[in-house]
Amino acid sequence: MPRHPDAVIAPNIVLSAARKRLPSPMRPGQCMSRSELADAVNATLNAIYPGRDVTAHYVDFRWIGKLERGEHRWPSEARRAALRQTLGATTDADLDLYSPRRSDGAHVADGPSEPRPGSWDEAIHLLREEWHLLVQNDKTFGPEYALMGVSRQLAIIEVILQEVPEMLRPSAIRLAAQYAESAAWLNQSLNDHHAGHRWAQQALFWARQIADPTMTAWAIYRSSQQKLTAGRFTQAVEQAEAALQHDQKLPGPMRAALRVQHAHALACTGEHRAAMRLLDDAHQWAADRRPGKPEGDHGSYCTSGYIEVHRGACLQLAQRPDEAIIVLNEALPTIPSRHRQDFASALLTKATAHAAASQPDLAAVTAHRALPIARRAGSRRVLDGLGQLGITIRGHQQLPHVRAFLDELKGAS
Repeated sequence: MPRHPDAVIAPNIVLSAARKRLPSPMRPGQCMSRSELADAVNATLNAIYPGRDVTAHYVDFRWIGKLERGEHRWPSEARRAALRQTLGATTDADLDLYSPRRSDGAHVADGPSEPRPGSWDEAIHLLREEWHLLVQNDKTFGPEYALMGVSRQLAIIEVILQEVPEMLRPSAIRLAAQYAESAAWLNQSLNDHHAGHRWAQQALFWARQIADPTMTAWAIYRSSQQKLTAGRFTQAVEQAEAALQHDQKLPGPMRAALRVQHAHALACTGEHRAAMRLLDDAHQWAADRRPGKPEGDHGSYCTSGYIEVHRGACLQLAQRPDEAIIVLNEALPTIPSRHRQDFASALLTKATAHAAASQPDLAAVTAHRALPIARRAGSRRVLDGLGQLGITIRGHQQLPHVRAFLDELKGAS
């Protein structure tokens, strides 16, 4: 789209920073060059539109330079889709791409343009915005409430996939994969493992249709979590390693989350030193090290505190509960209170460590604190874990704190 004569040209530092976060495929220790990004965009175009001649959309290092200097702000839909996928962005706004003028000729210099009312672009945009709201609903009202919204939107998206124009189909499929993966997580939180597995596989199917590295990695990550919950530890490791094959194309917080999952799976197989190294490595990409992304984005929960909670879990698996308790005591205050499921899960991990350290009274006190939070969060997964802890410490009912927790647990059931 031509620029308005009065448009102010400002460097696109967001897009430039996104390129510099990607490692060079040819020069170890250096960031991706403009030429290398152009090659990656062209390869992604081929992957997104298989069987079609997309050479007219190919770009080179000069075109990337114009984008980074702000001389272009609104490439074609095909090129924007390829840029988003290559740089691991969810929306055009994530790369500071926007229309430099409205349809009436008015200049827009400070934000993304709104999709045309009633267009397919608008439908996809609104559904993507709704996804962020549903992520927040999960935190605020619990997975059962959020799943109702996700299920309704998936029904709408399946209709859209049958009718959307071919040029917008990759964006619609990516949106479908995004919602399907959320359905997998929400069902997992509700202990509906069959539905969780089904939606994780559906998310992976859609992500692979458009060769989307972000959603492919995240769907495999979710599958690894499901294998871990099912006690299939070797398969959980294999899935985590498969997700990490896409590592260099992912945003930082996702890279951190994938390492946390890999570490936890390795710890379950007895590979404790490797698990600790992975957790150390994860910190460089923790979400709190790279602020500015919407909280609902994939991996945005993976802060330094979240990583350390999982270090506590891994230490416990290594039969080092006393060290686990020290780590968890430091990590717990860093988990935002609005992240109820994460906070309750961290308390459960700490309570379990106290039980393993022959401290049933402290285990009961910590679990008693977690119980109302887990109930408000609607996390059946955590509630079941607290129930299992109750079975572990019920031989110490003579202790007042243990008896109080067991009584509360009985009332909760």
